[in-house]
This record gives sequence, structure tokens and C-alpha cells, in this order.
Amino acid sequence: MTNTSVHRLLDDAFAGLPVNPDVQDLKEEIRANLLDRVAELTASGTAPDEASRRAVDELGDVRALVEDMPGATAYGAPGGAGPAVPSVAEVMARHRVPRKPSYVAVVVLASMVLAVSVVGTLVAAVDLAHGSAGPGLPTAAAVVAGAALGWIVGASLAQETTTNHPMPAVRSVLFGTGWGLILAGCLLAYVHFCGARHMWFALDGMALVAGVVLLSYLAATATNRKKQWAVAEARRHAEAGNRFEEDPNAAARFGIYTIVVWAVIAAAFLTVGFAADWRWALLPVLLGFAAHMLILARMLFGTSRS
Repeated sequence: MTNTSVHRLLDDAFAGLPVNPDVQDLKEEIRANLLDRVAELTASGTAPDEASRRAVDELGDVRALVEDMPGATAYGAPGGAGPAVPSVAEVMARHRVPRKPSYVAVVVLASMVLAVSVVGTLVAAVDLAHGSAGPGLPTAAAVVAGAALGWIVGASLAQETTTNHPMPAVRSVLFGTGWGLILAGCLLAYVHFCGARHMWFALDGMALVAGVVLLSYLAATATNRKKQWAVAEARRHAEAGNRFEEDPNAAARFGIYTIVVWAVIAAAFLTVGFAADWRWALLPVLLGFAAHMLILARMLFGTSRS
């Protein structure tokens, strides 16, 4: 039922748009990302049909996505002049998601608690080693530090960004728990080392391993949360590196430049090695390699002469 709803809503969104290979490829990529987003929403408890509608609503204006594609033609005028492709800054500004002031304030407060608790743990652990303090204070500070880091990570991942959908609440909490366990495990191990309480190392190690295993599982099961406009923008920029195929003259010039540059590098390498010291002979090689990479960047991304 969910897949049928997604396909129907996506077909309605693309109705009336020009049919060409680029638009069709974009539609199929959007379809895959929509299905991933619907799976996330249904896993968090949303009804299948409602999850399909929310995923399509989050997609935004499909026509704007197609307009951002290079070579897209004007709607209703096949073969017409395509609109100007906006810059990355313009596209980012169009889709910008403002940060909530309350979230920023609470994160700053939690960061201060994190910093104070970490420093307090280390200082109290030193006092514990000298016998001037008990284990209660550094242990409590380590737990507070882990909780603060976990909250910061979880709350940050649950926020919507300009390019990413918000992470489902359950996964964001699990990410925060994983990082909190790792930090608390490391700090508690330091506290127990300073207090010569080695019998607690097993518990500290279990917390550390549990955090690593949890984060590994979350990383292995991660899905693409990129918004569709960000996916389309990435596709557009991925096409920037084929200039040698489009301009054979540029490829020929680069081949000549490469022969000349490496001939000069070889001559400089031998000259410096025989005349001075072979340890210094690597210097012209490094400089020549840097010059070669600059030429490559210029040839690939510079202004075309065609």
C-alpha cells in the first residue's frame, strides 16, 4: 500500500513536466529516496498513507528541482531555452532552514555542562589519586559528561537541516546513547585507574564496547536522508569533471603540458641530485607534482575555450 501511494503521488508531482532522460533519471532517484523516507516514517509509528503524503510534501516543488538541472527546458515549450542554472549559494538560500533559538540556547548550555563535567572529572580523579577526595564526585561528573554529550548528539541529529531531513527520534536517541556510553566509559576508566580500582575496568570496558557496537549498527543501517533538491544539486556538480570528453583540444593540451612538466621535473631531479645532495632532489619533484595538479585543476574546471 505504501509503495503504491508513493508511485501515485510521484506520478502526480511529475505530471506535465518534459519527458527526457535527465528528468526520468531524477524521477527514479527521487522515487528511491522517497521509499527510504517512508520506511523511516513508518518505523517511527506513522501510518503508511500518511508517511507517503509527508514524504512527498517534504520533497517540495518538483518543478524547481527540474529547473535546477542543467539543460532543462522551459515547461510547455519542449526544446526551448532552458532557464539559467542558479549558483550553489542561491539554491542553499532558497531551501535554508532557520535554526530554532531555543535549540541553540539549550545546546550552548549543554555544551557548557559537558565542558565543566569533563574538566571536573579529570581534576577530581587527580584528587582521588592523591587521596584527598572520594570516588563519588569524579564518577558522578563522568556520568553527567556522558549524558550531556549524548543529549547534544541526539538533539542535533533530530533537527532538520537545509540539506537533510530530521533523523527519526529513536535513531537519534540511540546515536546519543552510543556516544554517551563511549565518553562515560573512557572517563570512568580514567577515574578507576587513578583510584587504583582495577576491578571496575571490566564494567568500563563493557560501556565502551556497547557504545562502539551500537554506533556500528546504526552506521551499517543508515539510510539516505538527503533532501531531493540536495540530491539534484549533487548530480549537477558530479557532471563537472567530464571536460576532457567534451573538449578534445583541452585533453590534447593537457597531455602536452604533462610531458613538458615531468621532463622538467626529471631534469631538475638529476641536476640537484648530482650537483648538491640527493636528499634535496625530492624538492623539485614535489614542486613539479603540485604544479601538475594545478594544471589539471585548471584544465578540468577552468573556463572552456569552445
